[in-house]
Amino acid sequence: MSKKLNVCEEAPVELRVNTEKLVTFMCSPYDLKDLALGHLYTRGLIKSKDELESVGACKDAKLIVAWTYKEVKGDLFTIPKVILSGCGSGALFDEKVMEKEKVEYSGQISLDRLKKVAIQMLDRAEMYKKSGGMHCAAIGSLDGEVVIREDIGRHNAVDKVIGAALDKEFDLRNSVITTTGRLSLDMVLKAVSTKIPVVATISIPSSLAVELAQKLGICLIGRVGKNEPIIYTFEERVES
Repeated sequence: MSKKLNVCEEAPVELRVNTEKLVTFMCSPYDLKDLALGHLYTRGLIKSKDELESVGACKDAKLIVAWTYKEVKGDLFTIPKVILSGCGSGALFDEKVMEKEKVEYSGQISLDRLKKVAIQMLDRAEMYKKSGGMHCAAIGSLDGEVVIREDIGRHNAVDKVIGAALDKEFDLRNSVITTTGRLSLDMVLKAVSTKIPVVATISIPSSLAVELAQKLGICLIGRVGKNEPIIYTFEERVES
């Protein structure tokens, strides 16, 4: 039997905010500034990138240090201190989840545009092509710009790409996100936090994700790479 030399890189990376440890990611140690920005934003700990005074990352030290202008407040859902790559952010479902503001969107996004974002995501997934076993996520802006990020963990990949889109000042309310990972409850919460109205995956969502998406205003699409994707919620937002 031949030995396989390709492996997915995974490392514990600690995020400190204003000197206090917030969380340890088990992640691919790349694009760490994007990971920090996206994670803080989707947790509701910052409202924009302008609330960050600075953020620095060191792959070798396995450390991200962020400073905010204001004191960091608690968020609406609980996150464990260690985020495993296989388990994602592990948000705990409780009544506070429903305190999130519903995402309103009156426009339409073409299915062709969604497919193009998904195709670019897969075409530009360099780490996946090199080793396999990775997840990737992409955000496409209204003007056609696309940012893509990869990670061993599907939630980390989404946090990274959200951070990258925030850094590029995308209008997230008119953007779309695609991912390779299944869409679970906490993935829907990330979309709600960013006000991204349409979320698509080449995989499928969970039943609880569909239920929450319907209540909180997220259009969920599965099997986006297929000829006939499955639109689970808010079908009127997708122009075929």
